Amino acid sequence: MDHRTRPRAVRAVAALVALALSPTLAACGGDDAAAPDSIDVVTRWSAGNSAAAAQNRVFQAFTAETGIKVNVTEGLETIDDQVENAVAAGKSPDVVIVNLFDKTLGWLDAGVTVPVDQYVKDWGLADKIKPAALDEWRAGGKLQGLPFSGFSWPLWYNTELLKQAGVDKIPATTDELIAAAAKLRAAGVAPLAVGGNDWTGQKFFYQVAQSYTDAATMQKVMQQGGYCATPSVLDGIKLFTQLRDAGVFVDNAAGLIADGMYAAYYSGKAAIMPAGSWAYTESTASGTGIDKRTTLGGFPVPSGATFKKPTAYRGFTGVGFMITKRGAEPGRIDNLRKFITKFYADASVGDFVKDSGILPPTTGDFAAYATNPLLTQSLGLDATVDYAVLPDVWIGSASDRIIQVLTGAYGKSTPQQICAGLDTATKG
Repeated sequence: MDHRTRPRAVRAVAALVALALSPTLAACGGDDAAAPDSIDVVTRWSAGNSAAAAQNRVFQAFTAETGIKVNVTEGLETIDDQVENAVAAGKSPDVVIVNLFDKTLGWLDAGVTVPVDQYVKDWGLADKIKPAALDEWRAGGKLQGLPFSGFSWPLWYNTELLKQAGVDKIPATTDELIAAAAKLRAAGVAPLAVGGNDWTGQKFFYQVAQSYTDAATMQKVMQQGGYCATPSVLDGIKLFTQLRDAGVFVDNAAGLIADGMYAAYYSGKAAIMPAGSWAYTESTASGTGIDKRTTLGGFPVPSGATFKKPTAYRGFTGVGFMITKRGAEPGRIDNLRKFITKFYADASVGDFVKDSGILPPTTGDFAAYATNPLLTQSLGLDATVDYAVLPDVWIGSASDRIIQVLTGAYGKSTPQQICAGLDTATKG
C-alpha cells in the first residue's frame, strides 16, 4: 500500500524531471526497445522499502532460470505521472509494479495498461489468487492487474506508555479513547499521531467518518459526494472534530506527514498511531524495540456505531502487477508470464511475508513465514476488529484534493466546512 502523494501540479513537474534523469526508463520502448531477451520494469518497491530485498531475489532467480534480463527503474513518489509520461514519450515499460490508487485506477481506460482476466486463467493463477483479492482489482467488470501485496491497517497501541499513564486497557469506545488521551497528555505523552497533511490522515479520517454509516452508503458518498446531505456521514465528521477538539490527536497533526507520524510513535513520543502492515518490519528495523511494546487493535467505536467491534482496514489494493500495451505485445507477453508467475510461487510469497509483512494474495499456509511479532498479531485481527471501507478505489483521482480539505479538518475546520469541502473536491 504505502501511498505517498503530493499535490498534482507538484507531482507533474517532479515526474517530468525524473523522467529526464532516469536512464533506464528513457531506454525503454520506442526505436530503442529492449531486446526480446529482456523486460522493462518500473517498481514501487524501491531501495529502502521493506519488500525490495524479496523483490530482488525474485528478479535474480528469474534471470538465472530463464536468461531474461530485468531492466529495473525505481518508481518515484510520483510513479503514476512517471509512467504516464514515459508512455506518452514512447518509452513504455512492459510491466509496472504499483498500487491500485489515484491515477492508476484510470490506466486501463486511458490505454496505458491492458486487462489481465485472460492471463489469470491462462497462467494458472485463477485457483491460486484469492477471489477477494481479484475482486478488488476489477473495474467496469475488467481485471486491471494482478494483486500481490495484501495489507492490514490497524491502530498501533504502545501498551507500555498507556500503562504508565494509568490506562489499563486498550480503549474500546471513543469515550474511553478521549479519557485515555487526557491521561496521556497529563503524563507528558502525545496521544494519537497521524499525518494530517498526507494520505495517512486521509485514511484515518475516513475510518472515523464512517462510524455510523453502512458500507454501501459510504461507498456512494465517497464516489459521488453528498457528505453534507448524508446525516450518518455528517455525524461521523462531527465525531472526528469532537475527537480533535478533545485533544486525541497530537498537537501538530495538521502539519504532520507519514514520516513524522512514524518517528513520533517509534520514539515513544506518541502512544497510538494508525499504520499498515508494510511498517511491521520497518518498526523492527528502527531498533527502538517498539514492535515489542505494541499491541495492534482497532479504532474505538462510539455509542450507536454501525460497527460492533473497533475498526481497521484490510485489502489487496496494495502493490500488484499492471501490464502495459507494450508488455502485452506477442513478442513480449510470454516473458511476462514467466516473470509474473515467479512471484506467485509459494516460496516467493512466503519470502515477502517474512520480509515485508504482506498479507498473502494466494491460498495456502504462510504462518511459518510470519516471523515478525506484529505480523503474527496481525493474522489474528479478524477476531477482534470489524473492517471499514477503504476509500482508495472509491475516491479515485479526487484523492489529492481531498487531502487538502482534510488538512483543514485536522486544524480548525468545522464539520460543515469539512463536508462542503469534500463535496467540492469529489466533484472536481
